[in-house]
Amino acid sequence: MENQTHIAATPEPARGSPAPVSTAVRVSFTTNQFPAWMNRHQTWLVSMVSIIALLALLCLGWTARTVQDRLVQSAGHSLVQAATDAASKFDMMILERYRDIQLLSTAPITHGQNPEMLTKYLRELVQAHPAYRWIGVTDSRGRIIAATNMSTTSLDRSQSHWFQLARTITGARILDVQVSDESGGTSAITVIAPLHGPDGQFLGAIAAVVGIPSLMQILDDTMQVLKNIEWTEESHIEYQLLNENGDLIADSALRQDGSLSSKQLGLPSGILMGINARGFLEETHLRRGASVITAYAQVTIAHADPTLRWNILIRVDRDSILAPIRSFLVKLSFVTVLIILPLLGLVVGMIKALHGEWGTAKREFERATDAEAALTKRTEALHTLVLAAQTFSAQQNLDGLLRQFFLLAKENTGARYAALEVYHDTSHNGTQFLTAGIDDAAAHAIRTLPLEQVAWESLGQEGCALRLAHLREHWAALGLPADYAPMTSFLGVSIRCQGQFFGRLFLANKLKPNGLANDFSELDEQVVLTLAAQAGTAIQNLQLLHESKEQARHDPLTELLNHSAILNALTQELSRAERNRHPVAVLIADLDHFKRVNDTYGHPVGDTVLRETAQRLRETARSYDHVGRVGGEEFLIIVPNCDLRELGECAERFRMAISDMPFDTPSGPLTITVSIGATVGFPEQPLSAELLRKMADYALYRVKSHGRNGIDIVPHPHILVTEQMKKTG
Repeated sequence: MENQTHIAATPEPARGSPAPVSTAVRVSFTTNQFPAWMNRHQTWLVSMVSIIALLALLCLGWTARTVQDRLVQSAGHSLVQAATDAASKFDMMILERYRDIQLLSTAPITHGQNPEMLTKYLRELVQAHPAYRWIGVTDSRGRIIAATNMSTTSLDRSQSHWFQLARTITGARILDVQVSDESGGTSAITVIAPLHGPDGQFLGAIAAVVGIPSLMQILDDTMQVLKNIEWTEESHIEYQLLNENGDLIADSALRQDGSLSSKQLGLPSGILMGINARGFLEETHLRRGASVITAYAQVTIAHADPTLRWNILIRVDRDSILAPIRSFLVKLSFVTVLIILPLLGLVVGMIKALHGEWGTAKREFERATDAEAALTKRTEALHTLVLAAQTFSAQQNLDGLLRQFFLLAKENTGARYAALEVYHDTSHNGTQFLTAGIDDAAAHAIRTLPLEQVAWESLGQEGCALRLAHLREHWAALGLPADYAPMTSFLGVSIRCQGQFFGRLFLANKLKPNGLANDFSELDEQVVLTLAAQAGTAIQNLQLLHESKEQARHDPLTELLNHSAILNALTQELSRAERNRHPVAVLIADLDHFKRVNDTYGHPVGDTVLRETAQRLRETARSYDHVGRVGGEEFLIIVPNCDLRELGECAERFRMAISDMPFDTPSGPLTITVSIGATVGFPEQPLSAELLRKMADYALYRVKSHGRNGIDIVPHPHILVTEQMKKTG
């Protein structure tokens, strides 16, 4: 349903008025003339200045938005690169500590069982690499024999997790972050390795605790580099080290909030870092509520079981990134205003000087365009009529033909509203009302247009059209409100052919590129009249074709379906019954002793009896039952959705309709009886149309064998087979 918005039609220039003489417009910006000229065009100048200023602001805003997005993207990539570099350094440092312990596990000093020398070597190793918080060596029973912290010497570590694991492995192994006695109460990773003798005997284990705070120096250095290169000391940059579950291992504030999980809190970065190895996104900081750019990179510690995957997150406030560009944009806006204002005065003067020449050229161009458009419209109209004639002649469906005519008329006239009222008889009562682009108010107004009776009746005449303009003035003349109906122009034609009336076409509100037209053109009227004449001929041809097809399907005497049509109906009903899973009953009715009627009273009386029989069968049948004449006095009845329980009552109704009431004939009342044989086809046991007919025919044979004027039902085909076997003995 189209929204009914009234568009004021632009009035056409008065015809015959002389064209304005083209003269060059000179603009002199002297001290005396410029203020007066500006006062005469004050509104126009203000509008132009406002529009240009608005465009400048929009361009400036778009530029600022683009630059901000580019800065955010660039900062994000820089943070990703920094996080990736830090992850690489993390991996290298942990790998170095892993190789230290791996090499130490195979060194002769650890197998020499000299605690003093081993302790000295371990202390030198810790001094060389401050990341170590503690290194210890045990014997095969788990007692520490050498350690960097003398207080832990001789302690029993046989029940510790790392010692138990060392007994089961063959090489060095890295354990996940945990807080242990050896780490001094802080988070640390543990590197362990077993000691084996030449014969593979377990001699003890080495455990090295690498403190997380010492590893964080890598990220602290990365933060300082970012501040020195990308941002300033005042920029708010922070980092976090998370495990693969999103739990915090360490952050730039060293708060050790390990109980907080970024995945459980629903942070986008906590979710994405488990999917991608690296990347960045914009999110809201949970603690401060500020918009931040978060970059993440993954650290994969391969020599752990299972493999450890840590994630480095680096965050920087969005305001820190955009602070320089915002300061620059403020200065740029000030400079832009100073440049644009003088340019506006120059542009306004140039536009005024060119306006006169442009107006003259435009009027000449419009004249040429109108002439070309008129020629194009006539060519298109002729082409449309040729195509319409071909389309109408090829259309085999009345509804499709009407819709084609309806849409062609609407599209080729440019009407916003269209309605087609179709009549299927001579009562002049519409039986079909098609609409397009029309609302309820416009449809009601078209149906009940309060026009002069003579003008309205003229639409019923062949080759007549009713074209009206300025309908609002028409409403006022009839004493109706101005908004009686949303129509400004109207065109109506009748659809007729050789004196036969088919309907009326109504078109309203012709659309033009610049709004609504006041009236439909003469070309519109000619096109619609031609289309209506073509449609009338096509409708009449379709009616003749439909009547010939209907005559071919019906018996000329009884007007029932003929032999081939009723058999086709039986085949179609069986297919439908199989799809819909419902039974179909088949009845064969045969008038008793009909030959005696013809021999006694003559064929005219027999024809009267057949016609009356057909009428009674039609009246007894339901609207969706099928009744046909298959022979002289034999009729086939198809009753869908009728089972064995209902079939007896159904057959009895047909029998009583014939047998219980005398036939009124030219020779006086005659009592005619009928014999009916019936059967039912079920979708569970599909039977062919031929077999069902044979079963009904056999049931009819049994009725006649028992005296006629009755009904008989064969419920299953095996009865037919059994009876035939008895006959053949």
